[in-house]
Amino acid sequence: MSATFHHGPEVIEHKDGVTVVRDVKSAVTYLCGTAPIQDVHATAPARAPFINNRVIIRTPAEGAAAFGQHKAGYTIPAALDAIFDQGGGGTIIVNNVFDPDVHKEGTAPDPSKVTATDINGVISTGGVATGLKGAYECYSRFGYFPKLFLAPGFSPTATVRTEMDVVATRLNAIAICDLPLGLTKQQAVEARGVAGTANTSSARVVLTYPHVEIEDTTGAAETRLDPLSSRLAGLIIATDLTEGWHNSPSNREIKGVVGTEVPINFYPSDYQNDTNFLNEAGIVTCMRSFATGYRAFGNRSAAFPTSAHVENFIHARRILDMIHEAIIFFTMNYVDRLGSPANVEAAEEGVNAYLRSKTGNAIYGGDFRFDRVKNTAEQIADGRFYYKLRCHPMSVMERITIDSYVDTAFISNALQLAA
Repeated sequence: MSATFHHGPEVIEHKDGVTVVRDVKSAVTYLCGTAPIQDVHATAPARAPFINNRVIIRTPAEGAAAFGQHKAGYTIPAALDAIFDQGGGGTIIVNNVFDPDVHKEGTAPDPSKVTATDINGVISTGGVATGLKGAYECYSRFGYFPKLFLAPGFSPTATVRTEMDVVATRLNAIAICDLPLGLTKQQAVEARGVAGTANTSSARVVLTYPHVEIEDTTGAAETRLDPLSSRLAGLIIATDLTEGWHNSPSNREIKGVVGTEVPINFYPSDYQNDTNFLNEAGIVTCMRSFATGYRAFGNRSAAFPTSAHVENFIHARRILDMIHEAIIFFTMNYVDRLGSPANVEAAEEGVNAYLRSKTGNAIYGGDFRFDRVKNTAEQIADGRFYYKLRCHPMSVMERITIDSYVDTAFISNALQLAA
């Protein structure tokens, strides 16, 4: 501060030390697909803002106004319905790749002309992003990245699933992908094999099976089959909003489902359940028991059974993602500040306060320390500072084992026997 002359009182406001670690937005979905925009936007100029552009949808009314009502062959309106059926919906970033003036048969709009390449998208030499790749620009536009990725109707295709995995990995998110329609339960498990379309061990990919039966609002039939992925995403969002992002969506009721593509049998203590058969292959399914309604069932990502790391639990991978990203944004406050003892310790204390707030619910415990072993004087002189984060996500009670014993001592006690 300059030594400017002053006669009288003054207040100098200091903002150091008031920054805190804040949670990042978790209930943000990137939905890529097709919508009948010609039904709600009459001209090409009116449709342009809704083609390969990122549009934020927060209510069913906004979704209908932007992308129309469900129509056979299109994926976005149905996915929005599935998400909002489960609860609030959070923030949905919608990217429609369908252009009725391009994807058509003769003069008639034809969504079947949309390809996997359209869904995956490109980044042009001018920096314009389309399809799934449009997610990369979300932070610069909106201030947050999507944490869930959906491409219903297209995610069963290996090339689309692979691209969803790539984008989700770069953005520390989860890609929810369906297995193809029409598979038997055995074929669903075989899809995880070397010749299958879902041969991946990515902790960023959640595989869902089977498709679910819902009411058909088009009037063509009473019910139709719909991807499970959209409803699982809606359930994750609803759980995030009501209970927090550290909770598992498994064993929670999925709303709007009246049946499944194939029967999935379940009985709590039966090892031969269809749910076990699918879950042990890293596939999230749904089940129904007496008076339960249809429920999501499965805690593991496609990393299971290859990986034994805790990240193969969907909720654990998300806990780590949320904590890592919150710390990254917080420590940005210290980038290019002087590496003084005060700043080193302030960064430590800020993160540790955040970890303490998560202990007992999201994590069992954690600490964040300036690494006085890894750091050297030469590295500090070169502007490089190492910190060490240690924590462990809270586990879920996936398997509860009860050891039962028949003890004759209770007879003696009850009848007051001598022996």
